[in-house]
Amino acid sequence: MPSSNVRWGPVLTRLNPWYPGQMGVPGTDNDTGLRLDSNGIILYVDPNHVDPSDQRDGTNPTAPLATIGEALTQCRAYRNDTIIVAPSSYWTYGNTAVGRATPISETVTVSTPGVRIVGLMPSSALGVPWVADANNEVLITVNAMDVLIEGFNFWDDGYTGVTAIYSDWNSPPYGETMTVRHCFFYNIAYGIRMDYTWNCHIHNNLFQDITTAAINSVDTHGDPDYAIIERNKFVDCTAAIDLEDTDDCLIHANLISGDGTGAANFIDLNGGGGGLVSDNWLSCTLAQYPVTCTDGAGTYIWVNNHCVDGDTVANA
Repeated sequence: MPSSNVRWGPVLTRLNPWYPGQMGVPGTDNDTGLRLDSNGIILYVDPNHVDPSDQRDGTNPTAPLATIGEALTQCRAYRNDTIIVAPSSYWTYGNTAVGRATPISETVTVSTPGVRIVGLMPSSALGVPWVADANNEVLITVNAMDVLIEGFNFWDDGYTGVTAIYSDWNSPPYGETMTVRHCFFYNIAYGIRMDYTWNCHIHNNLFQDITTAAINSVDTHGDPDYAIIERNKFVDCTAAIDLEDTDDCLIHANLISGDGTGAANFIDLNGGGGGLVSDNWLSCTLAQYPVTCTDGAGTYIWVNNHCVDGDTVANA
């Protein structure tokens, strides 16, 4: 399951105040907090802490920030800065009476490149809860290169039209080369939307009951070409992989279950070409396969995909 696959083992170079630097000797001390390398800081976010506050630097785990939005303002470009978000009990089937019931409920824009945002809840299969507080919200807008998002549970809390992650070209800055992994998307309108953002990597996520499209191409500025979408699971989504007109993508080893009688609702690459669709497991028959999956008159190569009554031997 997604969140339990998040690996977190920061390299400790100096822990103040137990290992302070040597007075008068440059290079033996760190400014504040843990470091991932010579540059990167770790920023802690925990709205359920006894005293969360955005009026601090966020590098002390015992004095965390209250919001991811504030943590993002403290990130620096390509320094390996990492935001660690603490868990909560706020899940549709969770018992909030145990405490720590405040979820992440904010909309943020990532405009600093080279940032990693981690929901740290390895005891959960689903991740750190993140919900909307209004209709039609976009929870995370990515307008920067090389952003990594993992370990979150994006779910519906009674609002409609919600998008979890929107990666936008935005002319510049760009939202390209984004990675989303180990996340859960539940009963929202869109899981991940991409607009002209190339080379994104989406893997090892779970999409369930997505009402419009789990992974979607927006096409306002252009197509999200060269994406790698692999080892994801899609359950009863209105549309699973909806990437019309995109070129040179790899769609590999995904599991898609749902309405096998639908049209272009499993893998829709209509109008695109040049890529590969391989080794996907589909809850449709071989006869339904060219309808639930399509690239229209495109030139994708469809190799050894698996239907309920056999393996495919032809393009969709």
